[in-house]
Amino acid sequence: MQMLEAIKRKIESAQDLYSVVKTMKALAAVNIHYHARAVEAITEYHQSIEMGFQALLKEKPEILKKPILRNERRMGIIVFGSQRGMAGKFNVMVANSFMEWERAKAFDYSQLKIAVIGERAEEQLKEVGYQPAARIDFPESRYNLNSAIQELLVLVELWRFREKIDDIYLFYNKLKRGVIFEPFQFHLFPLEQEWLRELALRKWPSRNLPLYTLSWDQLLSSFIHQFFYISIYRAFIESMASENASRLTAMQKAEE
Repeated sequence: MQMLEAIKRKIESAQDLYSVVKTMKALAAVNIHYHARAVEAITEYHQSIEMGFQALLKEKPEILKKPILRNERRMGIIVFGSQRGMAGKFNVMVANSFMEWERAKAFDYSQLKIAVIGERAEEQLKEVGYQPAARIDFPESRYNLNSAIQELLVLVELWRFREKIDDIYLFYNKLKRGVIFEPFQFHLFPLEQEWLRELALRKWPSRNLPLYTLSWDQLLSSFIHQFFYISIYRAFIESMASENASRLTAMQKAEE
């Protein structure tokens, strides 16, 4: 009788686990669809920011001077991982992407600051000897996303002005197609000169440039802030979509 009860409990546990797997699969699929739509909206907003930079550069193209680079630069790295487990190789892939980039770097740096998004990515980096200077918990849902973005923006400004960081890179996983994702690297700061030159040369869509009441410097500062915001927002959204894709794949394997 005890054996029958034990078997019954195991069956019930298996059924509960199967139910959890099905629920997580459904949630992951819904989240992937939402994040795909969010990326489309981000792309449209990014185009508006580009037009803002374009208008400003039409007036003062002389700011596009070749920057003076120091031999030993201070680097700031932000790695986007996950807060929870059961996400397959999601965290391993993004951590490896950063480590491979760091080993293959074509320049020297005197200081390396690392911030991680998510507890699991922090664990991955600590296992191989890196000591992140800061960690921000990955928001549990998209409704808490803005507070995490604001926290990261404060960190970016701290690095730029107090720590005198020369370059800031974002490392995150990016959805490629379906449930396939790949590591991605983005140079957040300073703004890429080639991109700015291309904007300065791009033809304006109308005869006249837009009028504005703020000073040119204030507008430039505002557009740079918006560029940081939308770039970090995109990194969160892409990372969320990739995490859900990885989780969906892991759940499908668990069902087999």
